[in-house]
Amino acid sequence: MRDKKNIIKAGYLLSYDYSYIFTSVKQIYDHVDRIVISYDENNKTWAGNDVYIPESFFSEIKSLDTQHKIILYKDKFYIEGTAPMDLETRQRNMMAEKMGNGGWHMQIDADEYAYDFKKLSQFLRKHQYLLADPEKNPVNFQVDWVTLFRHDESGFYIIEPFEEKCFLITNYPKYQYARRTNTGRTLSLEYRLIHQSWARDENEILEKIMNWGHKNDFDTMKFFEFWKGIHSENYTECNDFHPLSPSDWHQLSFFPAENIDDFIKAFEKKFPQPELKLNLSATKKIKLWLKSLF
Repeated sequence: MRDKKNIIKAGYLLSYDYSYIFTSVKQIYDHVDRIVISYDENNKTWAGNDVYIPESFFSEIKSLDTQHKIILYKDKFYIEGTAPMDLETRQRNMMAEKMGNGGWHMQIDADEYAYDFKKLSQFLRKHQYLLADPEKNPVNFQVDWVTLFRHDESGFYIIEPFEEKCFLITNYPKYQYARRTNTGRTLSLEYRLIHQSWARDENEILEKIMNWGHKNDFDTMKFFEFWKGIHSENYTECNDFHPLSPSDWHQLSFFPAENIDDFIKAFEKKFPQPELKLNLSATKKIKLWLKSLF
């Protein structure tokens, strides 16, 4: 049954990088209808390592949730002997069920910051007729990642151009590989999603690559050593260096900012979100709108 109240729903997978979620939630909170935060009931990562989330985290989340939109969902997400990426995909599907049928499902990571989210929210509400029959008409939206790769005391090294795609939103959350659904129509939006990604301290990066879904996809320690060697005098020499798809990360540029909050403000000023357009023919839009009436 279609949920006419909760049009935009956001889901977070909570683990070792829990502290980043506050910056992320603050970007979207006023413009979504429901937020689900899922975490392992046995305090395990997908790699089976222990993760400690302090009680203060949950108190802070409660204080932030002034409109009572946030649902905390704990379950058994780690299964011994199962590949980390399979566990990530499994958790995303379980969380989608917890988020409930209907509406736009947005699964966003704790270190992703959807600045000027109001613009994206208005776009999704304007086109909510696409939610009428998702099983027969699955629609997915992908956006452009702004990946932060390194940081020092003066700013952030970011990957340009901003062409790497991220599957973010769907009306039919049946995930096949991480956030990818592999069903229906996938449309690109000219919306930029800041991804803090590798712009962390060394110990955080080590924790990340030992526990994330891509743990077994490439030589993470070799790439970690490469990452450690990047600095202000050699970053311009980095070209086509994505560990899985080299051309996705063409080059690095430098963006001065004291911290991530300053970065988001300055980046939004320099790169405001463009007006969003639905990449469908007028005829197709009318047909889908008419179907939504019945």
